[in-house]
Amino acid sequence: MTGLIIVTHGDLAQGFLDAAFMIIGPQEGAVALCTRRDDDPVDMEKELRKKVAALGQNGDGVLVMTDIFGGTPTNITLSLLQPGQVEVLTGVSLPMVLKFFSQRAKAPLSELASLLKVYGQQGVVLVSESIAD
Repeated sequence: MTGLIIVTHGDLAQGFLDAAFMIIGPQEGAVALCTRRDDDPVDMEKELRKKVAALGQNGDGVLVMTDIFGGTPTNITLSLLQPGQVEVLTGVSLPMVLKFFSQRAKAPLSELASLLKVYGQQGVVLVSESIAD
């Protein structure tokens, strides 16, 4: 089972998991790493390494979702990136998190990450354009 780590500024990561679990119930193999302004990036990376090691023990890999490409949460993931074993996907959204849980047993990590990227992009809708049709 592919593991999930959500890394964001502030408490957003935990909020995504809390909301997902409220909708679909508790899920195993998913954790949050909430960063703070005063956190040392070296310490954050060490904490992330521990979480990746713990979730990656089954050999199915770990998907790390972050909030902003180029932000500290993403930057601390870069040294852990191992295509096929540890993938990093930016721009996390609740629909992407929910889709992760419904698809993680059906696809290998790289395929799952690509599917979630497309799904996340398609999930952005300007409602006034959508209902005008």
